[in-house]
Amino acid sequence: MNSVLQTLYFTSQLRKAVYKMPTEGDDVNKSVALALQRVFYELQTSDCAVATKKLTKSFGWEALDSFMQHDVQEFCRVLLDHMENKMKGTCVEGTIPKLLEGKVCSYISCMNVDYESKRSESFFDIQLNIKRKKGLLSNLLKDYITPEVLEGDNKYDAGSYGLQDAKKGTKIPKVPPVLYLQLMRFQYDPLMDMNVKINDRYEFPETLDLTEFIENQTEDEKFSLFAVLVHSGDNHGGHYVAYISPKLDGKWFKFDDDVVSKSTRTEA
Repeated sequence: MNSVLQTLYFTSQLRKAVYKMPTEGDDVNKSVALALQRVFYELQTSDCAVATKKLTKSFGWEALDSFMQHDVQEFCRVLLDHMENKMKGTCVEGTIPKLLEGKVCSYISCMNVDYESKRSESFFDIQLNIKRKKGLLSNLLKDYITPEVLEGDNKYDAGSYGLQDAKKGTKIPKVPPVLYLQLMRFQYDPLMDMNVKINDRYEFPETLDLTEFIENQTEDEKFSLFAVLVHSGDNHGGHYVAYISPKLDGKWFKFDDDVVSKSTRTEA
């Protein structure tokens, strides 16, 4: 939880929108928005470690829940949903999707007849499969958009066209200004009948050019690496830390709960 809060806090446009959420008259024990405002304010003004007890209480977490490991993606999604709902009808309505929402299009295109099925949907993160894959982040993105060929016993049922050879894949029509990429390190192992963690090494640059991965893109889509959330441990438990470059100036810091220390680009 702390690693997500620290990352969101240093997303300046999001932090400014959080301060503008109307919380007058909110229940101090149940308002997630008010509790988040307090955490952000204390992070900005205090020289001491900031407690998150009131925020966890607003989620309905008891003391034991606060010490349990919560999935970063799940916690982030729940928190952003709370914020987005609170911003409706205010001057900051739409801030969350404007900053974090992109579009993907899933499709199945027949290879020998003129038939295609497609579905567009929004995303707040792109989940990259890393099982049996190693190397650069760009290779994982190429794998994400590379279509699977449906043929042989796995042909696609194209309705009146019958069973057809087809390509099944995903296109990315739009990426948001702040892009969250998740490496899917926890995956189900049928032999062990449990989720296992994949600890393979992956490399990613400080500047990522996504132009070739975005459908019909005519302008450069380059992203600067802002934060890296790292999990240590296994699927039964562990700990998250965040490496953040708050000003995107090459200076990195490690946020490990209440301990903040200088870091290096290589470590991040």
